[in-house]
Amino acid sequence: MRKLEESDLQVGDILIFENEDFSYLKFYSLLPSWEDSGDKEKWMPAAFYLLLYMIPWFDPGDDPKNYKNIYHAAIWGNVDVNRGKMGAPVENLNRIVQAGTHGIGQASMDSTLKGPGVKNIYVYRRKGNPSDFETLITNETRAFYNDTSIPYAYKTAWLLAVICTLRYPDGKLKELLLNYMPAYAADMMILIIQDWINDYNAHHEKEMVVCSTLVSMIYKNAGFELDVEVLKESKSLAIPQPFKIDQNETVTVPSIELKGVDAKGTIVTPRQLSESRDVEEVGYLPFKG
Repeated sequence: MRKLEESDLQVGDILIFENEDFSYLKFYSLLPSWEDSGDKEKWMPAAFYLLLYMIPWFDPGDDPKNYKNIYHAAIWGNVDVNRGKMGAPVENLNRIVQAGTHGIGQASMDSTLKGPGVKNIYVYRRKGNPSDFETLITNETRAFYNDTSIPYAYKTAWLLAVICTLRYPDGKLKELLLNYMPAYAADMMILIIQDWINDYNAHHEKEMVVCSTLVSMIYKNAGFELDVEVLKESKSLAIPQPFKIDQNETVTVPSIELKGVDAKGTIVTPRQLSESRDVEEVGYLPFKG
């Protein structure tokens, strides 16, 4: 794989982030004390750290020998780095545009590669772009970026982890359904659930923004919706051994009603973006810290 420099990037490139290995020590250090265990907010740091790994664990990809903790996606966009600064002139620069805990923001490539939680950033580029591709992608990227009212949707982030499990029989949903119906019917039921989620997203776009959904929404709104593979063959999940449940242990799953729930094109995981037939891998930028 080719090692890249920032100068190799083009506006509209999809950036796929690989995280460092899961640290049990860090995870346990984020858990609240016994005295604070009744405060749900105190659990949030540990919950968010776990979430960053649940997405890749549940969606390990097609090459288990070369498994990567793919957990985040962004787009290389051209935006105003002075957004929100009173009296500051518009200064449009190429930056990493991403959905994070404080909404949609931008960051320099250099500072990101020196920060925590980044092992490598893999770069994917859409195939056969027309001459107006950069203009259309830039317009949509700025439309999202300049709307500072868009929050980060933690609920969608957890939903991504659930969607990962929907892609595989190992995710348990299909395994459960196969106890009551033939395989073709189980596949159809999973597709129906995904369609409900997608339909909800089509009418509540701003309420569903997380990292990979932002990228897919930008592409879709610019007229370049990415084709993603919804269902995958059975895979062994990448969950570390201490988190695995004994096969003989009974797990009770609560009944959850999906209310008022179109997502193939927008509610996708970072790994689904990288696996899209519409993109090709360009190379990677390694951690600089």
